[in-house]
Amino acid sequence: MKKLIPLFHIFLLFFSCSNDNLKDNPVEAKKLSPIFEATTTPIHVLSNSTDIRECFYQNNFVKLVGYEPSVSKHEWYRSVGNEEYKFLSSDSIFTTSLRGNYRLDIEQETPGVGEKDSSIYITLEYCDTYIDVPTSFTPDADNQFDTWFPILVGVSDFYVRVSDDMNNVLFESESYNTLFDGSFEGNQLPSGSYNYYISGTYRTGYLFEQQGIIELVR
Repeated sequence: MKKLIPLFHIFLLFFSCSNDNLKDNPVEAKKLSPIFEATTTPIHVLSNSTDIRECFYQNNFVKLVGYEPSVSKHEWYRSVGNEEYKFLSSDSIFTTSLRGNYRLDIEQETPGVGEKDSSIYITLEYCDTYIDVPTSFTPDADNQFDTWFPILVGVSDFYVRVSDDMNNVLFESESYNTLFDGSFEGNQLPSGSYNYYISGTYRTGYLFEQQGIIELVR
């Protein structure tokens, strides 16, 4: 006679496995740099285009500038969905830290025409921030993949290190002008696996840290 496993025990087994999986794969919380200072990017919205799309870094500010001597009225709005807009301000300049869809309604004096009403639509998005690490390079002086360096997008400061299996530091850099060419103290390093470590701060103020292995191929 087959022995049946109670449904309650199956639930406990599933829950236990799920918890173990969560322990092995914790969700990394974003940490803000203690010395981060937000910046403000001005965007002049009164141009030839009535549909403007710009990006800025999260945790920073955008100053939307709608000032012009010929404009007599400003009304800023922000989309709240379903083609509805919420009124924000009647100043000529509006500063925000929120991405989204905005609209500026103006009354402008046009020579030979008089006052004219018009609307400018502004879409604000967060600029990309990421790290892309090449997994290998071939320092053979053929001008193709002769050096190694991570691709850092939206980064304000960083530190890059390459070491061997004995944790001997072979390369360090805090500048885009200093790349790893596969040598140490003037001597070419052999083909093989090397450890890299990257840390720094995104322009959002969030800290990042990453490590892994790269392959040097000769």
